[in-house]
Amino acid sequence: MILKHFKQIILLAAGATSIAVTLSIILFVTAHARASQTEVIFLDVGQGDSVLIKTKYGQNILIDGGRDNRVLDRLGRNLSFFDRKFDMVIATHPDSDHIAGLIPVLERYQVDLLLDTGVLHDSNVFEAMREVIQQKQILVRFVESEQRYEFGEGVILDVLFPNKSFVDKDIDDNNAASIIVKFSDKEIDYIFTGDAPKEVEDELVNIHGIYLDSEVLKIGHHGSDTSSSDLFLSMVTPEVAIIQVGKDNRYNHPSFRVLRRLQDRSIPVLRNDEMGDIRFVSDGEFVEMR
Repeated sequence: MILKHFKQIILLAAGATSIAVTLSIILFVTAHARASQTEVIFLDVGQGDSVLIKTKYGQNILIDGGRDNRVLDRLGRNLSFFDRKFDMVIATHPDSDHIAGLIPVLERYQVDLLLDTGVLHDSNVFEAMREVIQQKQILVRFVESEQRYEFGEGVILDVLFPNKSFVDKDIDDNNAASIIVKFSDKEIDYIFTGDAPKEVEDELVNIHGIYLDSEVLKIGHHGSDTSSSDLFLSMVTPEVAIIQVGKDNRYNHPSFRVLRRLQDRSIPVLRNDEMGDIRFVSDGEFVEMR
């Protein structure tokens, strides 16, 4: 990873209040492009979240790792044997179904940057991840404000939330500090929501408005009714919704209410428990599922 430049810009939010938001910009540069297409793969890791992004400029991004080492098998199926580096790993929040699988990933892969909320969490899994980070001296950046990362022309990752600091705080609901990002390959946009509840979704709508509009939405909290409000869905207007959920899970995810909201909007639903890995390939103008 080569840090080419760092600067500040002002992005005018598209919401009704038109709030000015400052975003940090970091441009990652690689020597050779991987291909002319970007892949976004929703990995089948059971009852948990994990998304692999392979940019057309050769970078790898991993958002969460599921609840166990099943993610290693899925990464092995989707990355070359010699592809052993992640330019960025995002731990959306410290619940075990999102970070437990990151522990073996951090151990076995080179990780250039880890984005984390900084939330404190009392669990063996959380402590084990912190130990690996310290042992391997992985660079960690806590998300305390909105940020933008450029991976090449038109390939951008916007961190939309948290827009305030949760560093070293012990909060009642870790989901409320979930890192939420919008990933764009030119004209093709994806929203990844972690387990963010409706209250956070409402805040995003108030701040960003129609900027949330995206072709692909990863449904929050595995399809729980705590997420995916009518207001949020109306603003994102996804062409397809992805639910990362395990088969016959004890939480009865996804919720019938969420499925009904999506059906009422004629939004197709793709689920890992029914389809395994779900792969999208885009050229910046068109996207297709393969």
